[in-house]
Amino acid sequence: MKKIFNALYVMLAALLTLTSCLGSSEDETVLYSDMAITAITLGTLNKYTETTSSTTGNDTIIKSTMTGSAFSMTIDQLGNRIYNQDLLPLGTDLKHVLISSISTKNNGIVTIKSPTSDSIRIFSTTDSIDLSYPRVFRVFSSNLEDYRDYTVELKIDETSNLSFGWKKMDTRADLAGWSDKHLVAFGDSVCLVDCQVVAKDSYAFRLNGTSIEYSDDMTNWAVMGSDNLKQLLGMGTKGLFALSNDGKMKRSDDNGATWQEETLDEAATLLPVSDVAMTSFDYAPIDSADFLLMVGTDAAGQMQVWRKINQYGGPIKGGKWVYMPVDNTNTFVLPQLKQLSMAYYNGRILVLGNDNIIYESRDQGITWFASTTYTIPASLTGSYVTMASDSKNRLWLVTDTGELWRGMK
Repeated sequence: MKKIFNALYVMLAALLTLTSCLGSSEDETVLYSDMAITAITLGTLNKYTETTSSTTGNDTIIKSTMTGSAFSMTIDQLGNRIYNQDLLPLGTDLKHVLISSISTKNNGIVTIKSPTSDSIRIFSTTDSIDLSYPRVFRVFSSNLEDYRDYTVELKIDETSNLSFGWKKMDTRADLAGWSDKHLVAFGDSVCLVDCQVVAKDSYAFRLNGTSIEYSDDMTNWAVMGSDNLKQLLGMGTKGLFALSNDGKMKRSDDNGATWQEETLDEAATLLPVSDVAMTSFDYAPIDSADFLLMVGTDAAGQMQVWRKINQYGGPIKGGKWVYMPVDNTNTFVLPQLKQLSMAYYNGRILVLGNDNIIYESRDQGITWFASTTYTIPASLTGSYVTMASDSKNRLWLVTDTGELWRGMK
């Protein structure tokens, strides 16, 4: 928090005094030093669509409106960020955005910072705001002693009007002849790696014997720790996950130096032990939390699905792994598969196995369907195929014949 040393103090003080005077003579004004933006709702949004007449060939711009409240805004209180989890459609006017409401803690006063100077203005629901670039919203405490800045950003789905398609990028000898490798996202691309390597963003870990090693280039590796682990599974924003040789799920919060046993809501015998795949993605309803999903075959030869909401910030941390049983009430289950790979892509969880069918789940792993949007290219060759998605919203496939395919809108 920072102290206020600018002319806006006078205006805010006058506003606070006026608010106090509007109450009854028995009202007592209580001022607070802490503040936060707790909710924000978009108002009506304009959308512009370009169409071409089939008779005249002339282009026409059609204006329509959308209900902004349908696009919920996520508030990251630790990172001081506010953004839309569901992307706005292409053509949304971000230069003239109305915000219908902003809620604050302890009657904090919301202002908007100028992009070109230190000046700020009081937020109003009647003023349109240029959100075509990130803007700083500043909320002052009611006692005017401190403030807190949030970066507000609206994101548009630049590919919303395009259809998904595959393109064969290359056939390479160094990508051929494998049977026990998998594809991982690394940086803004993907890498074909050993089954004991996991990666996220631009860092990777691998299990080498009993040693857990770290790399930021997939070439040089440094030992971080050691444990009795069977397989590394994957990573969240924070936390490295693994299965141990004694049948337990473990987590490391210090890059593999030390490990602790994870909490399960069912017996550990239901954990997968082979053909295991895991993915993670941001869980918008909770600040600083990931949604983790793991699938694989257990010791009895049955396909099992586990998931966890892993909160890595705030007063409550951790969470337990929840087993998702297969019963007669759910007939849309993931079939028994081998050579599993999993990716989170365009808001859906995708799984690819040895039947060369991509299955998708739109409800975080409860039900699964053979995808009609993301299907394996008809001309693809190979007995083994692995899949991953990168940070540029591209889906990748590599086959054991060395074929490299890219899928995107």
